[in-house]
Amino acid sequence: MEDGIVHEEKTSISNSTSIVGNIKAEEHLIINGTIEGNVEITNYNFFLGPSGRIEGVVHAQNVRIRGYMKGEIKAKGKVEITKEADFSGKIESKSISVESGAYFNASVNLNQKSTDR
Repeated sequence: MEDGIVHEEKTSISNSTSIVGNIKAEEHLIINGTIEGNVEITNYNFFLGPSGRIEGVVHAQNVRIRGYMKGEIKAKGKVEITKEADFSGKIESKSISVESGAYFNASVNLNQKSTDR
């Protein structure tokens, strides 16, 4: 931390980028583009922006969905589905929140302990 600012490593994929294939990273990930594949960032946070689209499986610490996702989320911590989200699939996590207005069609498994792969 320098001058009261926390600097954390993160990768951001812009709305003009499309990826077909799997992503494995050791830092936080922000998606505003399109992903067809799986994302594995087990100890880091995943954020899908409002213009983001993903079809696949996401393994992360915490997950926040604001865009379109079809697939499966396996989170060690919390999953947040915001009012802008369009989510269909399965969720395994410690906790979940769904804002009013979100499209949400999912089966949910809440674990008392963190989800292991």
